[in-house]
Amino acid sequence: MSYNDIAIRVQNLGKCYQIYNAPRDRLKQFVLPRLQRLAKHPPQHYFREFWALRDVTFNVRKGESVGIIGRNGSGKSTLLQMIAGTLSPTCGSVEINGRVAALLELGSGFNSEFTGRENVFMNASVLGLSQAEIEARFQEIAAFANIGDFIEQPVRTYSSGMLVRLAFAVSVCVQPDILIIDEALAVGDMAFQFKCLDRLHQLIANGTTLLFVSHDISLVRSFCDLTLLLDQGQPAAFGPSLEVTEIYLMNARQEQMASSINKMVSIKPRLGEDSRFAFGTDQGRIVKAAFANNHAARAVFEMGNLITVVTEVEYDDSIQNPSLSLIILDQRMLVLAGEYCLLPKNDRNNEVFRHSLRCQFHAPLAPGEYFINIRLEERLSDHLLTLIDKQVGALSFEIFRKEDSTSWGVLAVDMTFTEP
Repeated sequence: MSYNDIAIRVQNLGKCYQIYNAPRDRLKQFVLPRLQRLAKHPPQHYFREFWALRDVTFNVRKGESVGIIGRNGSGKSTLLQMIAGTLSPTCGSVEINGRVAALLELGSGFNSEFTGRENVFMNASVLGLSQAEIEARFQEIAAFANIGDFIEQPVRTYSSGMLVRLAFAVSVCVQPDILIIDEALAVGDMAFQFKCLDRLHQLIANGTTLLFVSHDISLVRSFCDLTLLLDQGQPAAFGPSLEVTEIYLMNARQEQMASSINKMVSIKPRLGEDSRFAFGTDQGRIVKAAFANNHAARAVFEMGNLITVVTEVEYDDSIQNPSLSLIILDQRMLVLAGEYCLLPKNDRNNEVFRHSLRCQFHAPLAPGEYFINIRLEERLSDHLLTLIDKQVGALSFEIFRKEDSTSWGVLAVDMTFTEP
């Protein structure tokens, strides 16, 4: 990997803050260590260190999209601020190769007393555009923001939605080499969010490098090739978005269960080589899963065919409400549909219950690649469940188009057109 292929290089990056228990300790820290050094005594510190970020190293190739996820306070925004150059690191280094546009804290980089127009010219000039280039793109920026006459008003009069509209418009319309977004899409109405997502797809298709922080796992999977998981300021995982987001979900389940039933959630054996990821507790497992027509983990069907999945599970007596779920996902691993079935406690062998199921469904799906997640669960309600064994992408299938089909999209809903 040559230097010219790298858009962002982060090496051993860290940020440490000095925390004082009282205001007088800050004054002591400013004065006393200097006096102690003059007296040739070892200096005494009156603060404690807090590392918001520590030992972060990763590279982003040009044109790659990288998601950054983690709990609140895990260091996501701190990392983005150092990459964007608005915060100095305590240690380590950041190398940037290209023009960077960043949407960080709401309104950051805007002067509240300037008009929208003046802020557009100021921000675009900071990003390296000439006056002539900004004038040539101003109408595109104003049209994308779509805030009307407010473009001529001070931004202190803007709502949060109007502010993010203008900030996003500037960032995406200056054609950046690197675009950094920190939860900016969480603000704004639905129509504007759709417009933003469409523009992000265009930028990525045209080779823009994306760093994207979001708590919306489906968005991260949709946009990002790779994902960095931060935990308490340190990298916990970095790799393909599907696997890293599943680790994040697994950790969230672990925390939920630790406060209730004292059961450990951990990575589990996958059903086969094609399975993407698996995690759960030691209370049970999915023994096997396959398509009935070929007894394999992959199959091909025509639109509307009946699909049969055969599964076998086992679980111990600690599971009070066992259930099995099958979830259909598209090629981006976004959920399309799912069903669950409650399992009886029969077929007991010693302390273990075993059960086999055949699940059948028609596939009103458009041509494409699809996956099936299989979950063995302790289901207390539709909103409260424990994952005993979650096999991500355990099965996959492809749908071919019928010769006379006129459908498009994800679902083939078999519409009928008639004249009134």
